Amino acid sequence: MPKVSVIVPSYNLGKYLPETLRSVSAQTFTDWECIVVENGSTDGSASIVQTFCEADPRFVMAAFTGNKGVAAARNHGLERARGQYILFLDADDLITPRYMEEAVAALDADPSLTVVYGRGERFGAEKTWDLPAFSMETMLARNCLYISCFFRKMDLSGELAFDPAFTTGFEDWDFWLGLLERVPRPKVLQLPSLCFRYRTRRHSRNKGVTDEALRDIRRQLWEKHRALYGKYFCDPLQTVEYTRLERAFRKASRWSLLWKLRVLYRKMFA
Repeated sequence: MPKVSVIVPSYNLGKYLPETLRSVSAQTFTDWECIVVENGSTDGSASIVQTFCEADPRFVMAAFTGNKGVAAARNHGLERARGQYILFLDADDLITPRYMEEAVAALDADPSLTVVYGRGERFGAEKTWDLPAFSMETMLARNCLYISCFFRKMDLSGELAFDPAFTTGFEDWDFWLGLLERVPRPKVLQLPSLCFRYRTRRHSRNKGVTDEALRDIRRQLWEKHRALYGKYFCDPLQTVEYTRLERAFRKASRWSLLWKLRVLYRKMFA
């Protein structure tokens, strides 16, 4: 049985998929399986996965006949996973070569750990990432755990899975809240090294989420995790909505200053 199960949901990301799977192959820790859940892609992704499976039997493809969504794909991967530790990896993201080695060492050394992850960085269309350090209070206000964190399969209950009701995104936030809620004394460790590279794309799913949709998502999260929210105070200044408002205010302030400088220039030199 492999020590680690990597679960990769794949849908029409064949442009990025080889680089993602190569980042799994390049791990210094070698006792793993990688389950690629092919979600009915039409761009040749299945052929790419098949090539990796033929070259390395640690890669396994689980194929759907149609696109059933990322939540269903991850759930299917969980059902098939044989590893003691689980790592989700989206088909366009990357992990650094020693991530598995360092995370497994930490989980083996401390049985009380619930989640282990490392520093992350963005690349692609956007490079800045204001991902805050983990605390339970912050986690309730905004998701501060990216999808590619390690956790123990034994900590999952029969009811804990990705909820397909989160159709506009943030199903990972719901998943992590569910895991933290079910573990009696959750403990999260962030490794000091860079472990995860998150690719940003101009048309990624979460970019189109409106404030109204975020409000509905918060209502869903509150209804599902009332007990967890009841234990902690959620700082409203950490919410996604406040962060968006703050960014908009800063942007408006910069444009206001530029407008004033433009007027002054015209008066002096026009």
